[in-house]
Amino acid sequence: MVEFLLLSLGGVRIGAIYALAAIGLVVIHKATRTVNFAHGAFIMLGAYGAFLGIERWGMPYWLVYVVVPVAVGAVAMAFEFLVLRRLRLADAFSVVITTVFASLLITEWIRIVFESESLTVPPVFSGSPWIIGSVIVTRETVWIVAGAFLSGVAGVYLFSRAGIGRAMRAMSANIRGAQLCGYSVNVVYAQAWLLGGGLAGLAGVFAAPRFGVSPDLAAATIIPAFVAAIIGGFDSPKGAILGGLLLGLLETYSAAFLPAAFKNAFTFILLLGVLLTMPDGLFPERKARHV
Repeated sequence: MVEFLLLSLGGVRIGAIYALAAIGLVVIHKATRTVNFAHGAFIMLGAYGAFLGIERWGMPYWLVYVVVPVAVGAVAMAFEFLVLRRLRLADAFSVVITTVFASLLITEWIRIVFESESLTVPPVFSGSPWIIGSVIVTRETVWIVAGAFLSGVAGVYLFSRAGIGRAMRAMSANIRGAQLCGYSVNVVYAQAWLLGGGLAGLAGVFAAPRFGVSPDLAAATIIPAFVAAIIGGFDSPKGAILGGLLLGLLETYSAAFLPAAFKNAFTFILLLGVLLTMPDGLFPERKARHV
């Protein structure tokens, strides 16, 4: 029983990071209808931003959690402005391919600049763990679970309730109607990429102490982010949270009870099963009725 609780805690910790990454992916897709394969590269930039801030520049951790997401969000917004805006009238395939090659370009650029395959970032908290019965809970685990989950909820709130989210929802529902209501496509798309990129950068900061900092982090995080988003419902920010937590738990259980070779296979089998049986995901967002 204790082993199961420890596994569950570890799964929730990973799942919270997956959920945060998936929400950023969903926000960009829902607002702009862009499937962003560069999202993993933005998460990687967040992890490298954490390394620079903590190890190179000696910034306090709280400042890293503020500055890095804003910086990565600005990079994502610049990518939309400089590249994707010129492809707005192109077919969806061209846009997807552009994000794929943008991810590869950013990853290789980071590999050249840092000349290191793996870097480390210290945990936020390193004090003695809490002992609850027979379960040992580290301060870092509590911080990642609580911090990533609350950040994800804040992202969902911004998209679902705040004024910035109202514009994005209007644009996703009907671009022409949103324009007639006074919303600018350029401004709303820039806001969506700023928010989605910021969530990706924040996920990278949370992931850095747990997964390490390396160029491979881009590929290692984009797959779980997509799987979590699809499981939850690719247009549902709330579903992304649940999908991320579910994926984290299932990955942890499969790694513990199945041979190591089946870990990734299990994830893709789960994804295939969801796509075949429930294409809209486990927690699809209700469609608004238009009269």
